[in-house]
Amino acid sequence: MKIQCNACEVAEAKVLCCADEAALCWACDQNIHAANKLASKHQRVPLSSSSSPMPKCDICQVYGRYCL
Repeated sequence: MKIQCNACEVAEAKVLCCADEAALCWACDQNIHAANKLASKHQRVPLSSSSSPMPKCDICQVYGRYCL
């Protein structure tokens, strides 16, 4: 199942921003996180990569879970 970008709601999400709790496509990720210095420091995890472990969800504290 593909996750839709939370910003544009059109493209497939490619990264999960932990600070914003948002799944974003590459274009929206670039636009949002280039906005200012603080946003550029947000931890983002590729959604399609099995090599990098997903962080704990800020809400439920379960690894790899995506709660919004």
